Amino acid sequence: MKILFKMKKIGIRCEKMYLKRLELQGFKSFAEKTILEFKPGITSVIGPNGSGKSNISDSIRWVLGEQSMKSLRGAKSEDIIFSGTQNRKSLGFAEASIVIDNSDGKLPIEYSEVTVTRKIYRSGETGYFINKVPCRLKDVLELFMDTGIGKDGYSIIGQGKIDEILSNKSEDRRHIFEEAAGIVKYRTRKAESEKKLEQTKLNLLRINDIIAEIESNIEPLKIQSEKAKQFLSLRDELKNIEVGLFVYNIEEYRQKLEKLIKDIEIMEAQRNDETDKLDNLQKSKEDLKTAVDNITMQIEELQNIGFESSNKIEKINLNIGISKEKIVNNNANIKRLDEEKQEVEKRIKELEEEKSGKKEKQENLLINKEKFQKELQEKEEELNKLTSKMSSKELEIEEKKKNLEKSVDEKYEKSSEQTAIKTNEENLIKRKEVLKTQNIQVISELDSIRMDKQEISKTFYEMETKRNNVIKEKNEIEASKQECSKKQEEYETLINQISNDIRIKDSKRKFLIETEKEKDGYIKSVKSLLIACEKDNSLNKGMHGVLANLISVDKKYETAIEMCLGASMQNIVTDTEQDAKKLIEYLRNNNLGRASFLPIASVKGKKLDKVKLKSNGVIGIASDLVKYNKKYEQIILNLLGRTVVVDEMNSAINLAKGNNYSFRIVTLKGDIINPSGVITGGSVPSKTVNLLGRSREIEDLQKEISNLEEKKEKLEKEKENYINSIQSIIKRAEDLEQYLKEIEITYATEKQKMISVEEKIENLEKNLKMQKEEIQKVDDTIKEFESRKESLKNEIANLESQIEEYNKQITEFAQYNKDNQKYVDDLNFDITNLKISVSSFDESGLSIEEMINRINQDIDLQKSSINNKIEQTEQMRQENKMLKEEIIKFENEIEEVKLSVQNSTGKIDELKEIRTQKNQKLSNLEKEITQQFNVIEDIKEQCVKMNVKKTNTEQSLEEIINKLWEEYEITPNNAEEYPRPENIAIAEKEVKSIRNQIRDLGSINIDSIEEYKKTKERYDFMCEQRLDLDNTAGKLRKVIQSMTETMKNQFSEKFKQINKNFGEVFVELFGGGKAELILNDENDILECGIDIKVQPPGKKLQNMMLLSGGEKAFTAIALLFAILKINPAPFCVLDEIEAALDDVNVYRYAEYLKKFSNSTQFLVITHRKGTMEAADTVYGITMEESGISKLLSMKLSS
Repeated sequence: MKILFKMKKIGIRCEKMYLKRLELQGFKSFAEKTILEFKPGITSVIGPNGSGKSNISDSIRWVLGEQSMKSLRGAKSEDIIFSGTQNRKSLGFAEASIVIDNSDGKLPIEYSEVTVTRKIYRSGETGYFINKVPCRLKDVLELFMDTGIGKDGYSIIGQGKIDEILSNKSEDRRHIFEEAAGIVKYRTRKAESEKKLEQTKLNLLRINDIIAEIESNIEPLKIQSEKAKQFLSLRDELKNIEVGLFVYNIEEYRQKLEKLIKDIEIMEAQRNDETDKLDNLQKSKEDLKTAVDNITMQIEELQNIGFESSNKIEKINLNIGISKEKIVNNNANIKRLDEEKQEVEKRIKELEEEKSGKKEKQENLLINKEKFQKELQEKEEELNKLTSKMSSKELEIEEKKKNLEKSVDEKYEKSSEQTAIKTNEENLIKRKEVLKTQNIQVISELDSIRMDKQEISKTFYEMETKRNNVIKEKNEIEASKQECSKKQEEYETLINQISNDIRIKDSKRKFLIETEKEKDGYIKSVKSLLIACEKDNSLNKGMHGVLANLISVDKKYETAIEMCLGASMQNIVTDTEQDAKKLIEYLRNNNLGRASFLPIASVKGKKLDKVKLKSNGVIGIASDLVKYNKKYEQIILNLLGRTVVVDEMNSAINLAKGNNYSFRIVTLKGDIINPSGVITGGSVPSKTVNLLGRSREIEDLQKEISNLEEKKEKLEKEKENYINSIQSIIKRAEDLEQYLKEIEITYATEKQKMISVEEKIENLEKNLKMQKEEIQKVDDTIKEFESRKESLKNEIANLESQIEEYNKQITEFAQYNKDNQKYVDDLNFDITNLKISVSSFDESGLSIEEMINRINQDIDLQKSSINNKIEQTEQMRQENKMLKEEIIKFENEIEEVKLSVQNSTGKIDELKEIRTQKNQKLSNLEKEITQQFNVIEDIKEQCVKMNVKKTNTEQSLEEIINKLWEEYEITPNNAEEYPRPENIAIAEKEVKSIRNQIRDLGSINIDSIEEYKKTKERYDFMCEQRLDLDNTAGKLRKVIQSMTETMKNQFSEKFKQINKNFGEVFVELFGGGKAELILNDENDILECGIDIKVQPPGKKLQNMMLLSGGEKAFTAIALLFAILKINPAPFCVLDEIEAALDDVNVYRYAEYLKKFSNSTQFLVITHRKGTMEAADTVYGITMEESGISKLLSMKLSS
């Protein structure tokens, strides 16, 4: 859209106050720093809807002090700050400044240029500045008061302001007229004066009340003050005398204390000497005990020797039994071997006889053989002679006959050999059968023995397992036995330690009970009174006891509570004041000294409540840390209710400072911070008798003794159970030892059986092997015989074939030569028969020779068997001899062991005698130690009593020092200047007399002297103040009345002018008609409403609400111009107030702006062309970037 700007010439104007510049940064849509320069005249701000034009008007209103976010078109203060866009981050603050030219000095400030700035941060912090100097909102409002400039004035007019002017409530319009009339500052001052007057009235009322109260108290305070002065005079006199008495008593107690300390040091030295003696006795006792223990160990070792000797004898007897068993077995084996040897010898005899028969037969055969050989020789010689006479043919035949004979001889030799082989084979077969039978017998016997071995092995291995288990169990029992013995010693050590602890604790408990019974630790008066009350029931009536005995405290708080209570621990608690009076009378009548009493009926206490106790190190209020009967609550609260217990001094100091030293604080170590700020502390003397913790300590000791006795009883029962378990273990060990002996004997027997069976098996296996080898040899020989038989059979068949051929040839020759041949044949026949016989003899001889050889072999074998058996028998006899020698050796060892046992028994008796003597010495030494311990205990008791006296003296001294401090806040060192009394009795009487005078004075209020002085001064001051307030109220009434008159006159005058101007401007703007302003109540012109009545041209006079929107807006504009005529504002911001006007009226409105622009600077925010044309300067607002306003400017001139 193209905007046309009308160019005009700006005339020279006079120097007046005007808006020079507007600076924005982070305000709403103005993200970047934006500066708008203004000149006198009309400045127009234009731009599309939503571009941020009205934010300029809002920024000026905001700088001038606008607090309503609704008026600034927002919901909360953060809405003023730039909230960011999609492309820009939000800002953390918003700032706006207006710069005003104050050359005419209209603003009441000595600057020609005034800059007013307002700044706000997102955190909510905000601030105002005038010329960069921080100021208040009130300062800003007062700066612009009655200038027409302000958030409620007529310098900033928007559509909302138009609606406010034209609203139904006429009262809402008043502030514009008041601003125009210039009475706002008077109204403000009047309001302030009325507020001051009201405050003055209230102050007068309060002062009157205070004066009335002071008047009622001042006279009694005067009486109390005079009495207090008399009391102070008596107290000073009492202080001089009593401090002297205190110093005298302190010196007396210090001398006593020095003497007691010296006596205690002497007793301590004596106790140390006696303790050294006891240590020496204890050392001697330990040495004796060690010696007794060593002797006991030697006795046990010797007893162990006896026990081991018994075991050794049993083992030797076991070995003897085993040896005897071996001898019996060997004898049985020798007997068996002798029987076997006899059988073998019998067999040899039979073989010898058989051999003799064979030799005799062999000799007969030799004789017969020689005879036949001789006859054969003769026949052959005869045949040779006959043959020599035969022809060659015959010789040939003879040769053949010889060959025949030779073949026959060979045949018979072969047949003889065949027969011998057959006979030998048969003998070998028989031998083989015999060997097989023997082999079967050996195998059978071997199987039987092996079966026996299995049974024996089973029994042996069972016995061996049983023996190993018994040995293992025996070893475990021995280990358990040693462990039990060690445990028994531990039990004895623990029981002795516990017994010693019980004895020490019981001694301490008895001592504490005795000190409690004798009332040790209490001051003389309290001690005497307690003993008297125990004896006299009437005196005891109404008395509860010493406070220390009526409360109980945890051990860790004892020091703190004891330091808190101090001498109050020995205060006596009674039911009533009368009971206390009765006991005081008793002390006085018996001259027993003084004591303090706490009557339950009268002593009241108060507990701290509003205290900052949440500091580090605070443990609690002292009264809460003490256990007591409910009826003593007020007494405990009185003494401890305003005391706080902390862990250490730093915590105490911090707590005291934090609570302004309003109560007493004590640390666990006993250091005290008093409410006065005085700090008491240092080392706490160790006390032998602790009054506060004595009952608790007795109870604790009794519990500890009970626990120790229970523990001791439990240990003794455990020890007894252990002893029983040891007895069962010892019995089990003995049973196992006996059982092991029996098992060892059985084990040795079974082992010998195993060895014997294994030897038998070995021998039988050896025989079986030899038999097998012999059978193998027989089989090999039979095979050779079979082979030879087959060979002989073939050779005999060949020879028979030759013999048959020879016989055939000889038979043929014999047919030719029968006679000679017959004789030759006979000879040959005879020779052949003889040869056969000789050959038979040879064959039989060979057979007999072989049989004799076999018999010799059998004899040798049997003799070898006899030799083996003789050798075995000899070995067994040698073994028996060795075993007998071993038995003799074992028996000698038994004698030696028995002799050793007899010697050890004598040694044991001797050691037992020595042990008895040492035990007697030990017993005497223990008695001596007990006596020495009693001596030390007596010395300790004396030391304790002396320490009790020392403690009592220290307590008495401390009580006097504390009392000196509590009553006069003087230390012994500071009391040196006070005179000592020359006569103690007279001094005590004077003290008593002065105290009676003080008592007769009654209750004294020391503070009443100062209080009366202050009250009198206050009374005089209040009277003066009342007079001043009366004068001030009168002055304020006059001021209010004067300002009211001024406001009425000025408002009435200005209102008439505005009304006149309104009528004129209305006619000018509307071109006719009339308009007027009417006061609702002319008698109350400063508070009444203002009505507007108008009559546009051609219409009846009517109410504003009946006008059209344009008419309403124009009427409001007419009223604005009417006000500006009477009291022109330096500048005026108009935000689209002409929006409802038509173009004609817009031009009229613009003309009027020009008319007033000489006296008033206008900043017009508009959309209307007519208004734009009237502007001297135009600013354009646009949003090139979404959400961010940007400024364009143009200056118009002609």
